[in-house]
Amino acid sequence: MQLKLSLMKLQEVGDFDEVLFWGKIKGITKDYYIALGLKYKGYYEFPNKKFYWSSINFNFSELPELNDQHKEKAGAMCGLFTGDYEKVLVQVETPENPDEEEKPPEVEVDDHKEDALSDTSEEEEIKIPPKNFTELDRLCFVVRALENDCNVVPEGSFKLTPIHEVRRNENFKGLNSQELTAISKYQHFRNVQLQEKKEFIERDDALFYPNFLDSLDYDLPRGAWSIHLDCSKTIATIRSLLWPGYVAYHRANTLVFGGCYIGDGIKNKDLPFMI
Repeated sequence: MQLKLSLMKLQEVGDFDEVLFWGKIKGITKDYYIALGLKYKGYYEFPNKKFYWSSINFNFSELPELNDQHKEKAGAMCGLFTGDYEKVLVQVETPENPDEEEKPPEVEVDDHKEDALSDTSEEEEIKIPPKNFTELDRLCFVVRALENDCNVVPEGSFKLTPIHEVRRNENFKGLNSQELTAISKYQHFRNVQLQEKKEFIERDDALFYPNFLDSLDYDLPRGAWSIHLDCSKTIATIRSLLWPGYVAYHRANTLVFGGCYIGDGIKNKDLPFMI
């Protein structure tokens, strides 16, 4: 009940079109609860996504931007989350004497060369000072990696409008019983990444077809998804073997579908050798 109220409050404060419970990443001492806010209106070709995190108090805060300075190390981490979001995982090296840091030499600027110097200064890259990589930074990395690889929706559940905005398809009636177990009938709810689908959207053909999003059928390694039916043969569950803990579901001939991740946030990198 407290989680539900927190999500309702988040939708009101953030002015989102939808707020969804994204999942839970388990920690040793505390768990991280993740919420996803979606805005469809005014966003070209794909809605805006914002992620929020909370611990046991369900006071959601927005996930910060990715700390790309330690991207390679973040991808290699395979230990469990502790639950302490301030814990430093990668310590940056700092000079022993900060006062003795090298300073750029002062340059006298000639009035006649002022315009030329101003042009070159704009082209110079802005250097971002190094910062520690904390568990919260790792949480940001894992959540976005999971979102890119998972978040499954049935084909036809979303549409592309003539003004190139993605919306829920009010004409979607659900997959039938024959289509329910076909992996090609499920898509990634993300920005299109396959080149052929990008060209498909640019030609405006996607306005008339339900398969404008990336299909799970193209995912590598082959066999990364497992589909099962319940005893009634009307509800399918789609499980990710690459990210154990992600499960999507869909009930045949209905608008009922969704997905959720509940796991330790560790990617199964050995999957290509297991299939």
